[in-house]
Amino acid sequence: MKKVIVSLLLILCTSLLFVGCAKNAVQSSKNNNKDNQRVKSEKAELYALAFDAVWEMDKGLNSDIKYVSINTKTFKDFSKEDKKELFDYIADKYKVTMLDMSIDELKTAGYIKDFSFKEGIMFGIDKYNSYSANSVSFDGKKWRSGIGAIGFTFKAVKKNSKWKKIKCDMNWIS
Repeated sequence: MKKVIVSLLLILCTSLLFVGCAKNAVQSSKNNNKDNQRVKSEKAELYALAFDAVWEMDKGLNSDIKYVSINTKTFKDFSKEDKKELFDYIADKYKVTMLDMSIDELKTAGYIKDFSFKEGIMFGIDKYNSYSANSVSFDGKKWRSGIGAIGFTFKAVKKNSKWKKIKCDMNWIS
């Protein structure tokens, strides 16, 4: 009798484990599909990939922020639709308010005081090393203050109509 009860309990536990794993896999797949559906344009996809990679660098710069400013004036071939998709994606994923301003514009608007963006970070591209329909490399920065910033190099290639990060390395830190 004990063997039957133990066997039934083992079967029940194993079944619950498989159901839980299957549910998590379906939920994870839904979340990935949700991100992919939100960023449909190739340009928004590329810069979302870059932003996500840079976000993971020096996470201390991200703490307690309300704003992310991305200076899209430094982006090549970036439309208003691309900007909307990218900004909606970042605002939703990171729970921040999006701005499209340079450091000087942030100062003029009062977001930066004493060379510090206390409630946010600014992301920008300083120069493109290469730029084609299927390959992009650029140098940029993630900036919070004069003593809180990083520089990076980002490289990506497009395969099967999808951008794939090749590398994203930190070049400098202040």
